[in-house]
Amino acid sequence: MNNSAATEAGQQIERPSTIRQACLAVATGCYVIAGNVGLVVGSNTIGLTPLLWVLYAVGLLVLLARLGGIEPGCSAGIFILLVTGLAFYIGSGVWDNLILQERGRTVEAVIMKEREETGSRGDKTWHYELTQRDGINVPGPDLKADSDRFDVGQTITVIEDPKGKLAPQTPGDTSSASDLLGAGGAVAVCLAAVGWTAVRARKGEEDKVPFWKKKTADVSSGDQEQRFRDVLRARGFDRRGYIRISPGNYSGMTYQRAAQIAREEGLRAEAFGNRGYWRFGEQVVEEVE
Repeated sequence: MNNSAATEAGQQIERPSTIRQACLAVATGCYVIAGNVGLVVGSNTIGLTPLLWVLYAVGLLVLLARLGGIEPGCSAGIFILLVTGLAFYIGSGVWDNLILQERGRTVEAVIMKEREETGSRGDKTWHYELTQRDGINVPGPDLKADSDRFDVGQTITVIEDPKGKLAPQTPGDTSSASDLLGAGGAVAVCLAAVGWTAVRARKGEEDKVPFWKKKTADVSSGDQEQRFRDVLRARGFDRRGYIRISPGNYSGMTYQRAAQIAREEGLRAEAFGNRGYWRFGEQVVEEVE
C-alpha cells in the first residue's frame, strides 16, 4: 500500500470522531446564541430569571464537558457565563428600547425637578422629574442622563411608556444600534470560547471523555485497540516519518499500552515533542518505555 493510500485509510478511520466533534461544536454554538436571546426575551416576558439562568448554565456546562472534557469545559463554561451576563445586561437595554418604541407615546414634557446622583465609583447620573404641559406627571421612573443635559423649566420631547414600567427617553436615546453591536460582540466572544474548547480537545491536550462515560471506557477498550492497530497497519506516515494519532479518540488506552501495541506492529512510540499527539514511527528520537 503506498503512502497516499495509507494516509487516506487512516483519515477514514479518524474521520467519524472528527465529524462528531464538529457537529457538537456547532450545536454548542447554536445553544449559546439561542441561550443569549432566550435569556433576554424570557426574562422580560415570562420572568423566572434565576430559573432560566440555571437551565442555561446546566445545559452549557454539559455540552462543553462533552466537547472538551471536564476541566477545560468548566473553565470555558464559567468564562462564557460571565460574558453572557454582559450580553444580558446590554440586551435588556435593547429590549427596553424596542418595547418603548413599539408602545410608547411621543409627548411634550416640562422638567419640574432635577437631581444629581453620584455612584460608588464617582460616576454621576442626573434624574429629571417630568410632567406634561397639562400638569399630569409623565408615567414611569424619572428620565436619566449621564450628563447635565437639561434645565428645570425646559420643555423637551420624550417617548413615554403608557404602562409606566419603563423610564421615558428622548427620541434619540431609543436607538439600539450601538447596544446591538455590543451585545453581538459579547456573543461572538462566547462563540470564540466554544471554538477554543473544540480545538483544545482536538489537539488532545485534555481528556474529552465526560465523567459519566469514564466508567464505560474500559468496556470498549478492545474495540479501541483494534481500531488503533488498523491505523498503525495503514502506515499513514507524515513527511517527517510519523503516524500522528489524537489520544482523545482512544480514551480507554494509556500511552504505555499504545506503545506496547506499536512495538507489536513493528513501530516505536515517540516520547519527545508530541504537542498533545501520540506519534509512532520506525525510528524515533526518544522511545516510550
